[in-house]
Amino acid sequence: MKLLHYFIAVSGSVLALAACTKERRSDLPYQYQSDALRLPEQTYNYANPTLPSHLANIKQAVSQRVTNEGATLGRVLFYDPKLSLTNNTACASCHLQAKGFADPVAFSKGFDGALTKRNASSIVNPIDNANFFWDARETDIKSMVLKPIENHIEMGMDNFAALEKKLGSLDYYRPLFKDAFGTEQVTEERIAEALSQFLNSIVTGNSKFDSSEPNGWGSNNTSVFTSKELVGMNLFLGKARCATCHTTTSNQFGFTEGFANIGLDMDPKDLGLGATQENMNGVFKIPSLRNVALSGPYMHDGRFKTLEEVVNHYSENIQPVANLHWGLQDGTGTGAPVKLNLSTDEKESLIAFLNTFTDNQFIQDDKFSNPFKQ
Repeated sequence: MKLLHYFIAVSGSVLALAACTKERRSDLPYQYQSDALRLPEQTYNYANPTLPSHLANIKQAVSQRVTNEGATLGRVLFYDPKLSLTNNTACASCHLQAKGFADPVAFSKGFDGALTKRNASSIVNPIDNANFFWDARETDIKSMVLKPIENHIEMGMDNFAALEKKLGSLDYYRPLFKDAFGTEQVTEERIAEALSQFLNSIVTGNSKFDSSEPNGWGSNNTSVFTSKELVGMNLFLGKARCATCHTTTSNQFGFTEGFANIGLDMDPKDLGLGATQENMNGVFKIPSLRNVALSGPYMHDGRFKTLEEVVNHYSENIQPVANLHWGLQDGTGTGAPVKLNLSTDEKESLIAFLNTFTDNQFIQDDKFSNPFKQ
């Protein structure tokens, strides 16, 4: 592989530090060239994302915690299979941009062909998340990003000293680490920081629903919705009870309570939070609904392939588990599950509304795409 080339402006001219010379704009720290990577001459704008006004808190958080150079390095790390033991599995192997950074299979294939135990969660505005993974076992994103790397099924690289040495030997990383951190040194801490900066820069908020001004639940701009979508929104808020957990008071379409047993199984094989907490069997994190139409299959085990199957569960198939979320009980005081019995038209309308959460700009944004040359 060819050595990387930097070009530094000196006294208004360009001094070539490598074998060739190329003019550049004076505001660029360097022009990055690599046989492995396709990176722009000027870094993408990660630190100041374009988001609607109702997501101003997310924009501010990103600007405080992300640098363009750190996120650029993190993007390369996220897509690089060399972070795995066998050089064949990257973070992006299980989090596909076109799928809202989810995996379109129930269980992901790890570095040696074994399957994960849970469905890969979509990546939705992680900078606005208080916890991570289906069982919320991590609350710090810098700690979280290292877990898949060292996991014995996912990427298998549990010796971070070896990983530091491996990445430090790759010529395309040296300038990236230097630009992000001031020196070329590769460390576990810097890997975690860069990956977390890239994940924190992955923000989505330009969906059709966002254009309806969610602080007013679309009432300020209902013209963006079709009649079917508008019916679906009213179902979402009312009869279908979706807004019990998925609200726009958190701009994630996230949750009023962070966790719930939604009546999937009377005797769950995966205990979720119940593995470490009493009376929490079958309780899992409530995910955001942003880009939900893209991120199937659904639930912690990927049991539902389509949104139709998800809606059918809530309409007719909720199991009478002892710790069923209160919003899914029928209100009689017995703890029995509600039977919504949505009509076919109602189900179609609800799904049409869920499709308005899709951010097509986000899934095509080059700054989140694979930087490696194909």
